[in-house]
Amino acid sequence: MNKNILSETIESVKKQNLNVLNIIVRQNGEKIAEHNFVKPEPRLLYSISKTFTSMAVGIASYEGYFNLNDHLTDFFDIPEKYMSDNLKKITVHDLLRMGSGHEKCPVENADWSKGQKWDIEELFFKEPVLYTPGTHFTYDNSSSYMLSRIISITTKTNLDDFLNEKVFRHTGIEKPLWEKSPTGYPQGFSGIHLTAEDVSKFSQLILNKGVWKNKSLIPSEYIEKATSLQIKTDDFTPFFATADHQSGYGYHLWMNSYKNSYRLDGLFGQYSVIMPDKNAVVTYVSNEPKNMTGVLELTWNTIAEKL
Repeated sequence: MNKNILSETIESVKKQNLNVLNIIVRQNGEKIAEHNFVKPEPRLLYSISKTFTSMAVGIASYEGYFNLNDHLTDFFDIPEKYMSDNLKKITVHDLLRMGSGHEKCPVENADWSKGQKWDIEELFFKEPVLYTPGTHFTYDNSSSYMLSRIISITTKTNLDDFLNEKVFRHTGIEKPLWEKSPTGYPQGFSGIHLTAEDVSKFSQLILNKGVWKNKSLIPSEYIEKATSLQIKTDDFTPFFATADHQSGYGYHLWMNSYKNSYRLDGLFGQYSVIMPDKNAVVTYVSNEPKNMTGVLELTWNTIAEKL
């Protein structure tokens, strides 16, 4: 372990008053630095969940349950009142790259108050598909949910159980809590509870092209696609957007402005940054509501050039 790697990072966290909880740095397959501002424990990681969903899709598709070019209409009986030419064109590939064609995320229409039984599947179909699928990036939580449902429909097991069987039990990650939708399926877009150590190991698996201790768990061909630019995000311009939000998107992974790197990304400063050129992974678990990008930028400003 190299305590010096994170010394500047720790000082920057304190100076900026960032509510970072845990940091882990891995390089060449080993954990080389760690700092815990609080005791590590499983926490809700929000949209980091999406990358887990993506990898489940990769495994299931390469096992022959479905193809990435299959259409939504191959899996769902869509009510005629919602049907449109653009809706018919949506593929698994489009869902993975946030190119459904929706102008806004349908989950924004959900009533999150306790006890409501809204159906994300219905919200997805009700939302107009204004753009030709694959031509416009919209950060769409419902797309991730539809992928979770495709896993359950085709494999006859839910997303959380599928990943536990295919990945978690082989990597020493205890099967996590994964919050479910009101209709009983893992959300796909959020809901997973893991420690920084768990996320670090999963990210290492991705960096390893799906191999863990000489056993292939995720198809390397899929990881090549997932970690490559699949859709441009130039016009993604919410108030918080930086170059790291406008460098493109893969399959439920963000491309970074830092050369040849990509990340798992979740609300309130959950990040796992994968840098193949450094053979390194930097993982953060945080609870930072005001300056989430400040957590990510610790990587470029205080860690990357030390690796």
